[in-house]
Amino acid sequence: MLLSIYKKLFLGIKNLWLRRNLAVLLVAILFMTALLFLQSPEVMQGAGKKSVWGLIIKQLGVIVIIVSFVFNAVWLITHIPWVKRLSFVKHHIIVILSIIVAGVFIYSVINYVDNGMKFQNLHSTLIFAYYNCVVTGLIYTAVNYAELERKRKMNEKELEVTRLIALKTKAELDALHSKVNPHFLYNALNSIADLSITDGKKARKMTVALADLFRYSINYSSNNYSTVKEEVEMAEAYLVIEKIRFEDQLNCILTIDKELDHYLVPRFILQPLIENAVKHGLKATGQMTEITLEIKKKDNGLLIIVADNGPAFPDEMNPGYGVKSVYDKLELLFPGNFELRFNNTPQKQVSVHIQKLMKNEPVI
Repeated sequence: MLLSIYKKLFLGIKNLWLRRNLAVLLVAILFMTALLFLQSPEVMQGAGKKSVWGLIIKQLGVIVIIVSFVFNAVWLITHIPWVKRLSFVKHHIIVILSIIVAGVFIYSVINYVDNGMKFQNLHSTLIFAYYNCVVTGLIYTAVNYAELERKRKMNEKELEVTRLIALKTKAELDALHSKVNPHFLYNALNSIADLSITDGKKARKMTVALADLFRYSINYSSNNYSTVKEEVEMAEAYLVIEKIRFEDQLNCILTIDKELDHYLVPRFILQPLIENAVKHGLKATGQMTEITLEIKKKDNGLLIIVADNGPAFPDEMNPGYGVKSVYDKLELLFPGNFELRFNNTPQKQVSVHIQKLMKNEPVI
């Protein structure tokens, strides 16, 4: 805390060296002033008023010289590249030794000048300088260690928060991946049961497509992304099932930019959008429905458009689970980098604009 307060002094000065010099001088002057006024009242009263102020000014001048010299000597030493690379303990041993050497030297010089260019009571001065510098170095080390511990604990808390957020995101995505429209599964199994009696080839084709769809849903190996190519293949598997169920009442046109095959999108983002088109087109009207899927580049991102010729979207959309799962996945995996729109003009369509292209990588 003390170190953080010290570092906030004189923030208006851009030059770090000057700012640190002013900060350390301010702290030293305040400390020395407090010591002078805490001295024995007899000493203060024994001197005249002018002598007291003269003593204060002289002591403050001396402290400015000592602190400036020691601080800058240590500053230069600690900014040597190999000293910077040392461990905390070795670095601060160097700092304490630098403070002692610089302190002993400047105290000796002041003693020499103050006594008419000769040494007087040098032994006492050196002992005072030595202990003063050792205490200063130990205080500096202790404050730095406390600050280091504070930062370490803060980093641990940040890492823990990040880990918890990651676990929460994974749990949410796992839940989104694992849920499949139960009505779709129920209808598909019923259709397979009927076709197994009337048309074995279609039943087999539908079973294979359903197995591919569920295998893709289950075996994602903690990977929340799929390539555009994989997503299109799973959308096609879904369309195979629906085409067999509704025979000639469903037509699908896919226009995919092949350059985008290896770019990443959230898993199971296409199938819910196409299912939504089937649900609100063919299933709602019972008439011939045409669905178009288009995936292309837009600006620096990727644009997915699912359009159909079914009834227009209502003015107030109330998206079902499938469309909401698409939004939730985009929000978790591309936060702030996507747009999801429902339009009726010039064509009824759902568009997803992912504004960040991600190339498929084995580590993702």
